[in-house]
Amino acid sequence: MSAPPPTTPEERQIVKAAGQIGFYTLLSRITGLFRDIAIGAVFGAGFVTDTFFTAFRIPNMLRRVVGEGASAAALVPVITEYRERRTQNETIAMIRSLLGIGMLLLFVLSAAGVIWATPIASFLVPGFSPEKLTLTAHQLRIMFPCLFFIGLSAIAMGVLHAYLHFAAPAFAPIFLNISMISATLFVGWFSPAEVRAPILILAGAVVIGGLAQLLWHVPVLQHLNVLVTPEWNPRHPAIRQIGRLLVPVLFSSLLYQVSLIVKNLLASLLSEGSVSALWYATRVFDFPQGIFVLALSSAALPSLAAQTQRGDLVGVRDSLGFAMRLINFVVLPAAVGLTVLSLPICVVLFFHGAFTEEAVRDTAQALRWMVLGLWSVAAARLLTSCLYALQDTRTPLVAAVLAFVTSIFFGVMFMGHIVAAENSGRVVQFFAALSDWITIRNLEAGGLALSASLAATVNVLLLGAILLRRLDGFPWVPWLHSLAWSILGAVVMIGPVWWIQQQIDWFDRSVPYLLRVGVLLSAIVAGIVSFTLVAWWGGKTEFAALLKMLPDRLLRRVPQFLKASN
Repeated sequence: MSAPPPTTPEERQIVKAAGQIGFYTLLSRITGLFRDIAIGAVFGAGFVTDTFFTAFRIPNMLRRVVGEGASAAALVPVITEYRERRTQNETIAMIRSLLGIGMLLLFVLSAAGVIWATPIASFLVPGFSPEKLTLTAHQLRIMFPCLFFIGLSAIAMGVLHAYLHFAAPAFAPIFLNISMISATLFVGWFSPAEVRAPILILAGAVVIGGLAQLLWHVPVLQHLNVLVTPEWNPRHPAIRQIGRLLVPVLFSSLLYQVSLIVKNLLASLLSEGSVSALWYATRVFDFPQGIFVLALSSAALPSLAAQTQRGDLVGVRDSLGFAMRLINFVVLPAAVGLTVLSLPICVVLFFHGAFTEEAVRDTAQALRWMVLGLWSVAAARLLTSCLYALQDTRTPLVAAVLAFVTSIFFGVMFMGHIVAAENSGRVVQFFAALSDWITIRNLEAGGLALSASLAATVNVLLLGAILLRRLDGFPWVPWLHSLAWSILGAVVMIGPVWWIQQQIDWFDRSVPYLLRVGVLLSAIVAGIVSFTLVAWWGGKTEFAALLKMLPDRLLRRVPQFLKASN
């Protein structure tokens, strides 16, 4: 028998909020794909994009560590606690103190990045040529101020999520994508021949997009009466509480981001374009994860935190089980579809302009290996949100340390032998020596993608084992029931999807682009129908919950962005 329908207030809140976040995140991911398509068509996948994606990764990494990580791990549980147990004036005073110390920290980090852009670039990608390093450093110097704006946006997101308002933060990243698309089209229109210098225009667009994201939150914060001026009060008790929760999550988030940087470093030692292949593959990989997984974990955190404040661990356990069943019914078929359609997807998205056939194949290979860990990444994100709701940030830190070591170890094992030049730094020489001992396959960029999947699996196993002990159980029967039907449906969908995508030569430039898109969409629809016909019988509850995420956004309030937040 399937599990009971989502009738508790918490489950209904999770479904409603996940639908709201998912809808706007879908718009964000679509514009993000257009952004990457435009960048690939104008700049290709080589010298210039290697430098841009390396430079963009640094402020983006710090944004996730300082901004998104802080809001997810510390801000939402603490602000929720204040809303549940304190007065409005006490909550406002806490937010003012948080904003004051947050602005100072973000300013210091941004200024440090601008000042030390050149040594940062030299450390991150020692395999780059001097010309490549110089261009990377220039872009770093331009982009680092974006950290200040996006960090403040992340604080605003944490406040709004704690107040159960999700639409504005989910829509905000669209402004960054629009800014970057506009800059890319400007370069493509006015400077099609030489694009190395115009890549700096794209770097400037990142800063403009970050500022636009921050300004977008202002009307909603004002409507909620939480648009406050900063106050320097580092002795506020909530700051100490946030700091206690924040330190472990900063380290765990930092370890994950450092693992990405190390993989970027290792990719810089491979053939030219490897850095870009990993970047483009990650963008496709993030599409289903961002639309559903990020939406679900973000939506679940405030509800789980509220249940924790009421001491309702049974409710936390049931809500987690409900969310994990939703992950089964979305992520498993998505993983199978991305694996089978990896090459057609990369062709449709990127096989334009300067993006070569070889670059498409490298990107598709990296995507296939990456998708192996999609379920583990999704489950780990949800389990981490549950631990954050319990105000446990140390367990994710322990798991992050193990995942970091695992990721780097498997990366060197599967990327192939590293050849260090005579003038290489100690870091490169270390990895070259390590590769002589443990390398077993030469998958190049695909090996680095595979290592991420293996590390995610290690991470979710450790998080799950510890969390289940904290909750003293888990609703295993309904979860295993949904898992079995999800796997069966995913296996059945392979046949029709594979047959449809085999009907055309994807690299034949005589095939009209619209025909490629049509074949790809036909394969996707066939996969969805096949999965639904099989999995419906074992997951009516999960399907009903997923459908409830759609109508409110699609049918009634699509254009009312700010009103949707009220």
